[in-house]
Amino acid sequence: MAKPFFRLQKFLRRTQFLLLFLTAAYLMTGSLLLLQRARVAIPQGPRAPGILQALPEATLALGVGLLDSRPLQDSHVSPDLVLDVDTLRSPLARQPPGLRWPRRNRSSLRRRWLHHFTSDPQGQPTLGPEAPGPAGHSQGRTATYRGCFQLPENITHTFSSSLTQANVTVETCSGFCSQKEFPLAILWGWECHCAYPTPQFSLRDAVDSSLCGQAAEVQRLPGYCEVYQTPIQDTRCTDRRFLPNKSKVFVALSSFPGAGNTWARHLIEHATGFYTGSYYFDGTLYNKGFKGEKDHWRSRRTICVKTHESGRREIEMFDSAILLIRNPYRSLMAEFNRKCAGHLGYAPDRNWKSKEWPDFVNSYASWWSSHVLDWLKYGKRLLVVHYEELRRSLVPTLREMVAFLNVSVSEERLLCVENNKEGSFRRRGRQPHDPEPFTPEMKDLINGYIRTVDQALRDHNWAGLPREYVPR
Repeated sequence: MAKPFFRLQKFLRRTQFLLLFLTAAYLMTGSLLLLQRARVAIPQGPRAPGILQALPEATLALGVGLLDSRPLQDSHVSPDLVLDVDTLRSPLARQPPGLRWPRRNRSSLRRRWLHHFTSDPQGQPTLGPEAPGPAGHSQGRTATYRGCFQLPENITHTFSSSLTQANVTVETCSGFCSQKEFPLAILWGWECHCAYPTPQFSLRDAVDSSLCGQAAEVQRLPGYCEVYQTPIQDTRCTDRRFLPNKSKVFVALSSFPGAGNTWARHLIEHATGFYTGSYYFDGTLYNKGFKGEKDHWRSRRTICVKTHESGRREIEMFDSAILLIRNPYRSLMAEFNRKCAGHLGYAPDRNWKSKEWPDFVNSYASWWSSHVLDWLKYGKRLLVVHYEELRRSLVPTLREMVAFLNVSVSEERLLCVENNKEGSFRRRGRQPHDPEPFTPEMKDLINGYIRTVDQALRDHNWAGLPREYVPR
């Protein structure tokens, strides 16, 4: 009797040890899997109370509806936690200062999916023009000198806020106006004033900087002030929306690629307050704030529709069009940069020095010409706008474009657009290649197309191309 009992006791001891070993192995394996699947590394901190432990398993699996609109009773639990299953199963900790966790939902996942498959590979999604960062958080950014100007007659009425102190500096004035959320900082003697561009102070009539004492040997004159652009965005013209009713006139914003279509859209949207559409879909542009990019191009909910098409059928679908023309030399370089390095990059030297560049010029130069010729021939109602003229004389040219679109715009809104004219879609930095990569043979080819387009514009009772397009 003792022998079977001893065998049973030995068997139970082995089984207990085996179960203990399997349990430990299971727990270690589960921990490793959770660590591997965790998407967000959370620093160790004070353990939060188990507010999520009582949630049903179905809710955790779905990852939605975890936090309702009622305030959380425990102040240690942040409502900005990622609503993700893998994160919820990991230990909760207090957020480090300044960190904001993204909220995930179905629409954001769709946008990420669309951006992944349709956006420019070089483009990075960032805040768009309509979503400026919070005012006052612009440390490290310096004020930009706008010029020397004559003081307006009524300083108190023109300048909204002021600061007077001894030895006021550009940094002091810019910081003061940034805290007050003004885009302009004006230095006048011992005084610092903050303002917006207005019809009374439009920043169009700059004078010689020496009148403001910029040169060491020249004394500052009392009737003149220095104007600086602060890091604060002028928000008087950043509100945009879709048309409240479908447009009765279907308008195209037509251009050859690289002619500044995106920049013109930025100006039109901020001047009119309405989104522009596109014949295409570019996820990079959508992420930069062009929300009409996602709308169907025939929805008629946008003020005009971007297109690079030049076939008769595509042209005759539109009731009218703004035809944007740019110097073909600059257009070809801009489009080559975009094809090789995205919207905001520059093509590397190897692309310019390869056979790719001359082949590109030979095929695209003729397209620049045929695009203008076809729209002059088949377009029903046109407004011809030259990119260079829009650059030189922005407000008058933009006012003409807005009138063509049948939208009434205040002068202050146009001044706001002028103050934000560059937008967030502009190549920055130095070009890494020769600024004139055109051979004599390329120039002969392009100049012939320039003369053809110039004559066609005159034949259709338009002014010819700007004089700087080709030597006369």
